Amino acid sequence: MKTAVKRLAFLPLLVIALACPGDKKKDTAQLPVDSLKPDTTKLATADTTPTDLGQIKANLPKAAPDTFHEQKLKPSGGGVGDAGRSSFANAPTPLVDAVEREQSATRFCYTEFGQKADPTLRGNVAMVVTIGSSGITDAKVGDAKWSGTAGRAVNRCLDQKAKQAWNVAPGAVKPGRYVVQLSFSGER
Repeated sequence: MKTAVKRLAFLPLLVIALACPGDKKKDTAQLPVDSLKPDTTKLATADTTPTDLGQIKANLPKAAPDTFHEQKLKPSGGGVGDAGRSSFANAPTPLVDAVEREQSATRFCYTEFGQKADPTLRGNVAMVVTIGSSGITDAKVGDAKWSGTAGRAVNRCLDQKAKQAWNVAPGAVKPGRYVVQLSFSGER
């Protein structure tokens, strides 16, 4: 049994010895040899002559015309924001006061969902606020004009937050539907 174990222990050593090249000579006739020798008579020298970079002419293509066009906000023309043509009355003073008092909610929607996506975003929103006997029962974006597509995200946020943020005392405003105008720009 001991001899079998010794033979098995000897086997890996034999495999390693046979696999190692050791002092075996390879056929060097097949190896490529670089027969070109560098020309040491011509050494590269650096040009240290001062150059006026203002005299170098650039070969650049002509600049493309500017593609940015400022978008002008246009009135909605008969939408919710046009109180003279809509079925909603302008917001009474207690409702406007509540909106101004809790403007941090609308500002949050504008900065987090609008300006982070488009720092130049600006626009106008007409919120339709429904007042019941116990105060505000609903507040949704009725019409909006934005300078960019990020305004849609602001509208979704306003739909979610305005009703919760704005509070009017019961009976302070006659029940009905009113328009609250909001304006957003980069200025604080």
